[in-house]
Amino acid sequence: MKPGLYPLLGPPASGKTTWALGWAQEVLSRRGRVYWVGLPHQRAYLYRLLGEGRASLGLEFLSFQALYYRALAEAGRLGPLLPGAGRVALVGEALRELEGEVAPGEARLFARAIAELKRFGLSPFALPKEGEAGRLRRVYFRYERLKGGHLDYDDFRHRALKAPLRLFPQPDLLVVDGYRELGPLDLRFLQRLAREVPVLLTLELLPDGLEPWQELAPRPVRKVVWALPNPVEEARHLLRALKRALAPRALGGESLDPFAVLVVAPEDRIPGLLLLGDEYGLPLHDGREGVLADTEEGERVLALLNPFPTGRDLLALGFADLGRRALRLGLAGEEALGLLAEREGLLHEWQAFLALRAPGPDPLAWGEAVLERLGVAAKEPFLSRLRLALRADAGNPLAWWRSLLLDEALPPEPVRGVALLPPLRATGVRARRAYVLDWVAGRYTLGEREDYFLLEELRERGLLRGLPRRLRGLDPLFLEELATRGEEVFLLYPEAGPSGAYAPLERGVRPEPLPPAGRLEALPEEPFAAPLPTSSAPPAHLEVLRRHGECPFRAYLERFPLRPERGALGWHLFPERMAELARYPEVGPWLALHQEHLEGMVFWARWPGGRFALRLDGVRREEGGRVVHLYRLLPSGGEPDLDPRRRWTEWYALGALLQRKEVEEVRLWTWAFLGKPRPYRKHPYRKGEKPPQVEAVRLRLEEALLRWREGAFRPNPGYPCYACRLEDVCRKEEA
Repeated sequence: MKPGLYPLLGPPASGKTTWALGWAQEVLSRRGRVYWVGLPHQRAYLYRLLGEGRASLGLEFLSFQALYYRALAEAGRLGPLLPGAGRVALVGEALRELEGEVAPGEARLFARAIAELKRFGLSPFALPKEGEAGRLRRVYFRYERLKGGHLDYDDFRHRALKAPLRLFPQPDLLVVDGYRELGPLDLRFLQRLAREVPVLLTLELLPDGLEPWQELAPRPVRKVVWALPNPVEEARHLLRALKRALAPRALGGESLDPFAVLVVAPEDRIPGLLLLGDEYGLPLHDGREGVLADTEEGERVLALLNPFPTGRDLLALGFADLGRRALRLGLAGEEALGLLAEREGLLHEWQAFLALRAPGPDPLAWGEAVLERLGVAAKEPFLSRLRLALRADAGNPLAWWRSLLLDEALPPEPVRGVALLPPLRATGVRARRAYVLDWVAGRYTLGEREDYFLLEELRERGLLRGLPRRLRGLDPLFLEELATRGEEVFLLYPEAGPSGAYAPLERGVRPEPLPPAGRLEALPEEPFAAPLPTSSAPPAHLEVLRRHGECPFRAYLERFPLRPERGALGWHLFPERMAELARYPEVGPWLALHQEHLEGMVFWARWPGGRFALRLDGVRREEGGRVVHLYRLLPSGGEPDLDPRRRWTEWYALGALLQRKEVEEVRLWTWAFLGKPRPYRKHPYRKGEKPPQVEAVRLRLEEALLRWREGAFRPNPGYPCYACRLEDVCRKEEA
């Protein structure tokens, strides 16, 4: 075939890769050489397709970046590489010089904008001088000066367009496959290369001014949509379907090769599927991009660099005693952990931890010593990022070091089983059968939105016309691509989840139930459950009876000292430690100011009864018992809670006191710690009066006593769970 550019246009699943592979095999059969340019995650997929046919030699898979490296190496124009993390670090240095302190996230925002401009061949002069675009222009200029002789990824692209083109050995065919569309600089490089060799370019969208050499029609794909009740049922049905697909035919399966099946799922669903894969005995492979932070060594380094250290971080670093206590209490942050260490007598562990994360005068020597202390074998990836962090901010390198490590990608691993792929890594690869999870609106999207620096209207002016619009409505094409990742595709979606009903992209039907496929599913359908508690004992006091209506199980457990029940915070030290409290400067004057109320006051008084007891916060009597004051004690800043739906004790006591012969009047107060006692109403309640709150409490009380006498204490999940302090013990009982 003559040299030239041959654009092959076709929608997803139209056979573009198969068509290009056939052309490549024809060249290989004549002992020709083929360069295949594609996305990095396509490499194993392409070689597997090539190996399914006859043996072929002479095809080499390259990314666009590798192709540029090769062209520059042959021309002698290579230079020192500045990686992606280096670009972020230099942008951070530029921002710090121009504007002062800067966070890694802000530097990453500028770095992405600069990368887009360079990818489309635009210099800082193309940007306006005012507004946020003006800030980007200044940072762009400063970044280019700081970069010096180093080359970032886009500099290689620019140099390859100007360098002499002498690829050796020269290919007989160059195939570019797997890309949805190409940028103008990539297209110019291919057009230049097409003057010497045939270039087959497969695309779903053609750039402006490029005519297709051939167009392919979409091929039919068998598609089935399954509707499951919720995400849990969706995941378990998927795993049962995978087990049946991989099982031998003798056992009722389909005997599919694991490499012939793939699963597309949102990235946050993949860890859960991997965990369930062990239960089902499935060879699932994590298809997400590996990062250094996910390795065992990376987790230890990030635990050291966490700005808000937790108990888990302390455990990972070997500080077991303090780590276990912090983890049990759910504490995080240096201040909280320091106080915990002081209280528990573990200051030696805490000080050792602080010393370990103090860089000292020589941060690089400290970093190497720390990596040695943490047992990191391959130190260079960590130290190289530390050098970049010191360049970005030598005064505070830890936050930058942590941020740069979080983005450090690892080389891809070979696929070992059924691949679980996030959406973007599923593009450009196909299988005999594909399963797609969460086929609901908003779950799979390219996230198109306006750029922070260059809004849509700016991209239509002057030199910026070379930039594409950000809002182009490509989501339908992306969804079509995901729904055609196999010769047969099963789209699964949950009908509802914790946030309510979901809107599916396509309506489906309930699938036929599949037989159990996991060890736990094969157990009896009615597992053992501990019997719920029963009791005929009376309630401890009236508020326990009230809380029985909210959750009987919690009311039952509150009879036991699992959690010590105290009064309002501050008041719980009365009356035993009043003298000790008086020595505090903020409490002593307050006690003196309210001495009249406190004199003769009885705290936490129990009023026994035949059916239940009352536990009164505070009671004070005057005039020989003719006048009674009832106090509802609250924590500092607490709001009154005497609504009959939230508090019964004071109203029941009020009704009982007004029926006594010696009591003439009752005054009801609310009193927050370090505050003023406030009367519930201006005038007191007098004998013969029938407050409506008393009657409301009496009616609720009789209903609650009937429920209590039934003796069943079943959990009642709902809004009271948010205020429960029993740590989900009811769920443990049900398990």
